[in-house]
Amino acid sequence: MTKKKDTEDRIGVFICSCGTNIGGVINVRKLSREFKDYPGVVFTTSNMFTCSKDGQDTIAKQIKDHNLTGVVIGACTPKLHEQLFREILEENGLNPFRLAQANLREHDTWIHDDNPEEAYKVAYDLVVAAIERAKKLEDIGFEEYPVEKSVLVIGAGIAGIQSALDLADKDIKVYLVEKYTSIGGYMARLEKTFPTLDCSMCILSPKLSAVERHKNIELLSYSEVIEVERDYGNFRVRVKKYPRYVDIEKCINCGACERNCPAKGPDEWNLGLEERKAIYKPFPQAVPGVFFLDRESCTHWTDGCTICSEKCPSDAISYDVEEEEIEITVGAIVAATGFIEMDIKELPEYGGGKFDRVVTAGQYGRLLSLVGPTEGKILIPPKFEQPPKRIAYINCAGSRDENRRPWCCNFGCMYTLRHAEMTQRLYPDDIEQWIIYHELRAGGKEYEQFYRRVRESGVRFVRGFPSDMTEEKDGSISFTVFDQGTGSLLRLNFDMVVLTMAIDPSPGAAHLAHMIGVDRSEGGFMKELHPKLEPVNTKSRGVFIAGACQSPKDIPASVADGKAAASAAASHVLKGRVRVQMDKAVVDDALCIGCGLCEKVCPFTAISMTVTDDEKELAEISSILCTGCGKCQVVCPTGAISRRHFTTEQIEAEILGLISAHKKREQAEKTSGGAST
Repeated sequence: MTKKKDTEDRIGVFICSCGTNIGGVINVRKLSREFKDYPGVVFTTSNMFTCSKDGQDTIAKQIKDHNLTGVVIGACTPKLHEQLFREILEENGLNPFRLAQANLREHDTWIHDDNPEEAYKVAYDLVVAAIERAKKLEDIGFEEYPVEKSVLVIGAGIAGIQSALDLADKDIKVYLVEKYTSIGGYMARLEKTFPTLDCSMCILSPKLSAVERHKNIELLSYSEVIEVERDYGNFRVRVKKYPRYVDIEKCINCGACERNCPAKGPDEWNLGLEERKAIYKPFPQAVPGVFFLDRESCTHWTDGCTICSEKCPSDAISYDVEEEEIEITVGAIVAATGFIEMDIKELPEYGGGKFDRVVTAGQYGRLLSLVGPTEGKILIPPKFEQPPKRIAYINCAGSRDENRRPWCCNFGCMYTLRHAEMTQRLYPDDIEQWIIYHELRAGGKEYEQFYRRVRESGVRFVRGFPSDMTEEKDGSISFTVFDQGTGSLLRLNFDMVVLTMAIDPSPGAAHLAHMIGVDRSEGGFMKELHPKLEPVNTKSRGVFIAGACQSPKDIPASVADGKAAASAAASHVLKGRVRVQMDKAVVDDALCIGCGLCEKVCPFTAISMTVTDDEKELAEISSILCTGCGKCQVVCPTGAISRRHFTTEQIEAEILGLISAHKKREQAEKTSGGAST
């Protein structure tokens, strides 16, 4: 049943030229004049850029001068400027939800730029539909909820560390959760960084120490987020702390435990190139800077060994420590969970997992490290006895491949050049280096100069795709490549092959994204709200992303991301309150049958089933969790759920507006013998 309106419609129509995006295809002045006498419209105009200061001032003035009850804007997608236009309405005394926006750019002129006449017809129809919708719009209010002045940062690579430090410096409490035993991420594994070959730890180590010392940062290493719940404006988070079996407060870093430990396990820090003791410290500058006992490698739980505990002079080792769960409440979350290299075993055609002398770029980087398995010497795996005479680097191993990882790894080209230059400096006359590539991308600051420097140093570059890779009797690797530069087919032999692997999101990123309400894009990377305008925001209010969890990134981009996410999170929590618009889904209790379908499909856990006093089961929707996506409305079998600002009446008005505009034009064309509106 249609509600009787208390006031007459007084709609203002504003048509935007958007430079030539719209105005270069259709006549926007003519279009605006079409609605001069349209029922319910009291003002209409066009301008070059409605989003500009002049455009905003025009809207503000006409709201007051004409006492508008609704505003229709024909412009670009609402995703760009709808919030800006709503703010103008609110600032001038009109409810912000009295705005209807017709997308004349993406839905019309960008599609029909080759047919201006038809584009004009579509534009007319879209504006009519928006006017009819505007007549049915209602005032919608806001609710405010308190927000804790604290932030959870998940992941302590360079992006997460930078976020945590920036937030802490703003006097915001930070919980920094890292699932590994030390913070630092992938950057801590690097000996030097491109393009200037700065010492990686010289840059990173001060930040590790700053995290450890900062009064506003609570570091939760070797811990994992296991549950996230919205609590109105905040998040209730459960974190599982895994046992280190070494007391951080008691350990004095003497190393007696490691020296005397008889058990060994695979060295994750050196990417499986060697073994380490069951009790160990991942790297010298690790934070926390204490030892860690790996239960999987230790023989205490199988054979009762207690040597490390007996040798510890500070009684820091205990085998009885259990997992611990803690609950924290925060006002915002920054996800910075980083990346991993694609598993080399996925590339058997390149010898991945089959040939000992085929290694990943990450593993080769550990060979170049002074604290790596060979103390910075390039030696042939797996015995590490002799240096190679010929090395091949194969770029895009698994990346930019429709059958593997179609995306670019972003930093792979520079990563390979870094390895080549470091090797050239260490062995200027002893190792012949070849780089096999598809395309070389050098888009960052000083990257092109870096590429030229390496090329001029004597490194050979071959553009082509390796094939027919085999292992010779002496262990060396041979393959064929068609050199696109010379047009010749080459059969090459090398002592080592280094694969610059594709990049994947860190393990567990998919589950975490689901917990914090973040969409994922190609490859499982976390999806930003808008790639250009909101690159660190997400669709989930109060949740931000930074670094390579969003897409493959190098160090400068990750640091910039970390700082941007910190700034966005700080703006969110420092207000102390969050304002939530109530254009949400609502339930008509009289129609609800308690079937629970809505609860099952809600991706934000915003719906729960409650039992009333008369034992009737009804759906209840949380206004803070609901994003208004409409999934519940679609599956409701009785029509009990409606979405404010997109009610059935409003949608019907829009559809009927389109139909009436089309019929009116058809009639006019018949009368005029085919001329357009």
